[in-house]
Amino acid sequence: MNIAIVGAGIAGLSAAEALASNGRCVRLFDKGRGAGGRMATRRASVNGTDVTFDHGAQYFTARSAGFRAAVSRWLSAGVAAPWDDEDASGKASERFVGAPGMNSILKSMAAPLDVSWRAEVSSLEGGPGRWSLRFADGSAAGLFDRVIVAVPAEQAAVLLAPAAPELAVNARKIKSEPCWAAMLAYDEPTRIVSLSFEPTDGPLGWTARNSSKYGRTDAETWVLHARSEWSAANLEASADKIAARLVESFREQTGAGAPVFSEAHRWRYARVSEPLGTPFQLDAQTGLATCGDWHLGARVEAAWTSGHLLGTELLR
Repeated sequence: MNIAIVGAGIAGLSAAEALASNGRCVRLFDKGRGAGGRMATRRASVNGTDVTFDHGAQYFTARSAGFRAAVSRWLSAGVAAPWDDEDASGKASERFVGAPGMNSILKSMAAPLDVSWRAEVSSLEGGPGRWSLRFADGSAAGLFDRVIVAVPAEQAAVLLAPAAPELAVNARKIKSEPCWAAMLAYDEPTRIVSLSFEPTDGPLGWTARNSSKYGRTDAETWVLHARSEWSAANLEASADKIAARLVESFREQTGAGAPVFSEAHRWRYARVSEPLGTPFQLDAQTGLATCGDWHLGARVEAAWTSGHLLGTELLR
């Protein structure tokens, strides 16, 4: 059985792992330049020094036995590490990060798999048992018995509408909230005590000292995430203006000086407030399926679980 997976984020990779480890032929296609998705790591040069920023997902927790086992494997492989942070009450919280960047986990998962990067799928063609993928550049790949669509709900709905209307209808029920992220670097340590905190007012909803995570560079770096409603209201603003406003808000909140580097990134489909409530969708008649965090919730574990359960189901 040949299986195509559109999207090589953690949900798509989790599904691929479950299938490939049981002898299924799996190919993944992702429009990105490399592993990461919303667990991406951005690199920049600051005063001649290379620094990194986890500008998407900041950390993850592990609740279920299955995901805890996966995290244990990542820790043993050295691609994940605990993040010694405290929650809002000051109590230590069991948080994990990729090492030396959040995308290290996805790189590790993708390494043994057949993944095509810079491959933007524009449509599904054919029919049950003979699906092919058409790419934005006009090329195609196929044939596939099954196709898993592991991208944000809004993108999945467009891709699935002609071939699997019922799956597309459910995907259209989901509304992904946007998030503007800002990446800051300083040429000297700030006097901020907390490693992360949630501002009580202003545009910022989350801030984290990125350089406090295991394996990061010595230069002090911070990642700021704007509130969803503020991000939506300023969705089409320029990245420069967004960066300036978030830096200003951060200085107001903390008294930090001016950073020597700042840059903003827009996540149009950052998180889902009301997930579908089922771990995946599978249309047995067409052989098409969906998975992703929009099924179970806006957490890394939810995305992994969605893909893993779908992959396991397809082995039956």
